[in-house]
Amino acid sequence: MTTQPFSQRLAANVDERQSQVVLGLDPDPARVDGGATGARDFCLRVIEQAAPHCVAAKPQLACFERFGAEGWQAFEDVAQAASDAGLLVIADAKRGDVDATARHYAAAFLRPPVDALTVNPMLGTDAVQPFLDAAEATGTGLFVLVRTSNPGAAELEDLPLADGRLWHQAVAERVSGWGAHIPPRDGGLSSIGAVVGATVPEHLTRLRQLMPDQPFLLPGVGAQGGDPASLGPAFGGHMAGALVSASRSVIYADDPAAAARGLRDVVWAAWESVARG
Repeated sequence: MTTQPFSQRLAANVDERQSQVVLGLDPDPARVDGGATGARDFCLRVIEQAAPHCVAAKPQLACFERFGAEGWQAFEDVAQAASDAGLLVIADAKRGDVDATARHYAAAFLRPPVDALTVNPMLGTDAVQPFLDAAEATGTGLFVLVRTSNPGAAELEDLPLADGRLWHQAVAERVSGWGAHIPPRDGGLSSIGAVVGATVPEHLTRLRQLMPDQPFLLPGVGAQGGDPASLGPAFGGHMAGALVSASRSVIYADDPAAAARGLRDVVWAAWESVARG
């Protein structure tokens, strides 16, 4: 794997492309015919159209794994095509397990052409540590689930703790600590980021205070109703601090290129507004 850490590659890609848009690749068999081959070909077409307006691609593993071995090959082909198009590849797998098993997950995903992986921290530090070790060794990144975009997230993630913090705030503090132990950083950003839903902008200011160095991966715009113009607090003064992920609103659009370009322009305007103070 490249010796340049993920944070540096991310910052360079955002600067070069003037985009913070992550292209979510979630081919739904209800809308995409042809099994694994159809899913692959659909994603390849979308990448060809939308990639110039995006900084990364985020294939959802479940949409490929459902097809078995052929689906895994389709994922590999899609990830490689995204990388060849100049996009960073974030494998959206949300893996998390005891440390012995986590090591295998880390080896499976934190390798070319994958640049970063989404991780579930529910089992605690010892279960996350193998992912952290692998990310540091390979120059890859992680995005740890902190406050997700789905409506049911509040049932657990917003539970108050005895000390008054919310559960997701305690997770955020852990993520900040995990990221602090993996140098080097680029411009203050860590290679260990956080998944924070664009559907809950009311949490962004506090989460940015708790995680000053983490890039935020922000799903939930478009089909889930998140407003990209409201995400200014997520940047934290970093051009690459807020990555806005969109899937259905782009990949199923009549013109995916126009949809991605329009989102890029809105998010970039939000960043410029923050940068101007």
